[in-house]
Amino acid sequence: MKQRLPFVAVVLMLPSLLSACAADRSSSFAASSAATSHAAVISARPAAIVTDLRGFYRSYVAARKIGPRAVQTVVRGHVATWYVPILEAPSMAGVDPVACGLQGSVADWSFEQAGVWAGQAVIVIGSRPPGAVQELWIVATAVPASGKITGITCAIGGVGEVTVTGARDAVMSLYQGYVTARRQGASPQGAIAQMTLGGPEMGDPYLQQVSDAITRQRLGYDPVMCATTGIHDASAGTTTVVAGSSVGIVVVSSHRPQFLVSVILGAKGWAVGDIACLR
Repeated sequence: MKQRLPFVAVVLMLPSLLSACAADRSSSFAASSAATSHAAVISARPAAIVTDLRGFYRSYVAARKIGPRAVQTVVRGHVATWYVPILEAPSMAGVDPVACGLQGSVADWSFEQAGVWAGQAVIVIGSRPPGAVQELWIVATAVPASGKITGITCAIGGVGEVTVTGARDAVMSLYQGYVTARRQGASPQGAIAQMTLGGPEMGDPYLQQVSDAITRQRLGYDPVMCATTGIHDASAGTTTVVAGSSVGIVVVSSHRPQFLVSVILGAKGWAVGDIACLR
């Protein structure tokens, strides 16, 4: 036991050290760029976002070997506070909602920034576990200025190729049903319950997670509309396909907020893997 204490201490210190570094980079950057445009601020940190995310996963993999408390420390140090309750909800598929089944050393995982949309950076992480026929993917979204993670989508390559049209249609179908239910008087939890009881969204991993988070009274905002008040129509904008055609990323506008919706195509059809709010 005495031999493990230094290792435990180092792992538990990693999130603080990485967060401190990220905070130092962010504060220094903000101080020197007060008059710079928002677009310039976003474009100045692409490499740092990938570095931050790789550091998070190294800490996370190490923390899993220690226990839940170590994992919680790592997650809370790198994930946006409003997204933590969703991430803590049990995964319907029984797969770790952070690592998504990826195995082995983080050094064996590929990290690539796909772009910046709706103010959020999209990072694609890939890995093929030994003996696996299909490649596993993680699509993570993060705030460029801080590196805080706002969403994680798990996907399996080869199950179904996502198309731009299909992803956009799936998202609009989701919001048409959700907005209609809300305007008829349903609460966020009630609207989600209606949609997951037997409709096309019944298998959405994200909706199952947020339903649990709402039940535990851990959310102070609407996790589908990304707002604290009001019910507005939603429209789909820029749509792109990433992760070997396994995940579609759709920019959705609803009144003032813009956010990212990740769509996957599995054995049961279209499903929302994540809705990444920017609050």
